Amino acid sequence: MSDKRIRGLEPEPVLGEPWVALDDADALRDWGKDERIVWNQQGRQAEKYRFYRRVFDFLTDSQIAGDYHEYGCHRARTFRMALTEARRHGQADMRFFAFDSFAGLPDATSSPDHEVWKQKGALTTSQDEFMRLIREHGIYADRVVPVPGFYSDSLTEELGKRFQQDEKPIALACIDCDLYESAVPVFRFIEPLLQEGSVLYLDDLFAGYRGSPVRGVARAFSEFRARSRFAFVKHLDIGWWGRSYIAYKPDPSVPVDLD
Repeated sequence: MSDKRIRGLEPEPVLGEPWVALDDADALRDWGKDERIVWNQQGRQAEKYRFYRRVFDFLTDSQIAGDYHEYGCHRARTFRMALTEARRHGQADMRFFAFDSFAGLPDATSSPDHEVWKQKGALTTSQDEFMRLIREHGIYADRVVPVPGFYSDSLTEELGKRFQQDEKPIALACIDCDLYESAVPVFRFIEPLLQEGSVLYLDDLFAGYRGSPVRGVARAFSEFRARSRFAFVKHLDIGWWGRSYIAYKPDPSVPVDLD
């Protein structure tokens, strides 16, 4: 991989056309697959971290108390972002629940376009490795609770009742399920745990199904919205792939057009 600095995550202004600094043919001479992966990952993770900085500011400013849920925790990247911003914003009572099979993806039945999503067991991070990354990060590790298992098996009615009785409502949930069949039980599980002001970050709203709103996580969310006791207003866009929504109690007498 080239050791040249990869730039362009934030536009660098220049005097004169084209008014932003662009890599030229010389800068991209040795550009290949490895550089493309680094470029995409740096850009995507920067977008995600920008979201976590903003959303924890929203939660704190709006006095929305509750827990953090993450459904799909591969490599603990966004999970560590949540821990960092929770600490920065003084969320001293927040607990952090990591829902994951810790054995990779289940069998896909919804025909995603990403080849890796079609492979059972892909994107595996073991529970031990996940917790090692959390402990190494060193923030609120004692308040991180792994909940292992495929969602169709682990998100049981019994577990839901326990959460409703013993845990605080959701302040922020990151739903990074990749697949429609994974997202459906997640939305069913979180419904009783939502409060007005809960934020749902849908990581794969436009990914894996060529942006189709009738497939994948987008379809699961649309079905959930139709039956939920809450309404959801668009909040923030995260890159080209994700979006967050805020739960609120609908008032039939007040028209809403913020989507």
